[in-house]
Amino acid sequence: MSVPELAWYSHELCFWHDPGPGAGYLPVGPGIEPLRQFAVDPDLRRAEGLVRAAGVLERFTAVTPTPATDEDLLLVHTPEHLERVEAASAAGAGDAGVYAPVNYHSARAARLAAGACAQAVTAVLDGRFRRAYCLVRPPGHHAEPDRAMALCLYNNLAVAARTARRHGARRVLVLDWDVHHGNGLQRVFYEDPDVLYVSVHQDGLFPAASGLVLETGAGAGAGTTLNVPLPAGSGHEAYLAVVEQLVAPAARSFRPDLILVAAGVDAGGHDPMGRMLCTSRTFHAMTAALCELADELADGRIVLAHEGGYSAWYQPTLVLATACAVAGLPAPDDPFLHSLEHLPGQRLQPHQRRVVDHLRAHHPLFAGRSGPAGPRAQGAGDG
Repeated sequence: MSVPELAWYSHELCFWHDPGPGAGYLPVGPGIEPLRQFAVDPDLRRAEGLVRAAGVLERFTAVTPTPATDEDLLLVHTPEHLERVEAASAAGAGDAGVYAPVNYHSARAARLAAGACAQAVTAVLDGRFRRAYCLVRPPGHHAEPDRAMALCLYNNLAVAARTARRHGARRVLVLDWDVHHGNGLQRVFYEDPDVLYVSVHQDGLFPAASGLVLETGAGAGAGTTLNVPLPAGSGHEAYLAVVEQLVAPAARSFRPDLILVAAGVDAGGHDPMGRMLCTSRTFHAMTAALCELADELADGRIVLAHEGGYSAWYQPTLVLATACAVAGLPAPDDPFLHSLEHLPGQRLQPHQRRVVDHLRAHHPLFAGRSGPAGPRAQGAGDG
């Protein structure tokens, strides 16, 4: 693969977004001592630094995005929502929605994050690049049309998908493997027959009562939402089973013109915001599989955007693994792999298999399909 086929979108100001001191996504308050939050973005700068140090960033064309315009953001969000984010950021601190703290730089960082994803989609559809990766913050998949939520200010991939539709893409697949359910993405596209939204997330995690298997779309979009709520403790083989037995056949049935991936890495085994066991090998294998699907179905057109990831020490390795797969490179060395790869949860368990089997048997996307669910014959340590 030649270098111009790959694009890397990032911006220094995305690293300046800081939700402030607190604990997790909660600000300082009663019972909460000032503490470095999980979502502080120097960790993202470290991730990009590791990709550069490993020589992988040289495989990409670096693109500096411009901020999303009001016109871009209004494809998804209400004017009142834009005003709320801008006002909270201009004040230098505050909550722009529900658990969505900001600082002075946050509004511009959020516009750059959404702009990067929209511009990457446009470049890919125009044929300037085949694949693109957007290392941006703040994340987006929780943001709803009328409110920011859970660290997400604007819904980056929703803006990108709407931009793609406006730019001529007939059908768009959005795969979200962040450990949390993307309630915002689901809400935006729940009645849209031209966007297939697939979310693979930890069952029962934030947001509560969201991402159930029975939520399959409505109206004209009935059947174009696929939720895969995996039990806590799911690891490498469970995630590969989902990709191979659910995502791939759904994509082949839907036949998208473009694939978007909400590529959060908080399903990693060291992440404090989830209880999953994914490793760098898992994210490399999933990314490689989606790139292959894009080659098969969408002339190679795929854009991945960073979402969650809160392990200061493991996030960089997981981002590197994702970048290596986008670039067609083998999985990188992972000094943390030994602590995760031999855990029993890395194997597909019967209670995890039941989720896959249930969806294959009952979801409208798989009507008429049959066959056992299971991963390829490889272990958690295989690439």
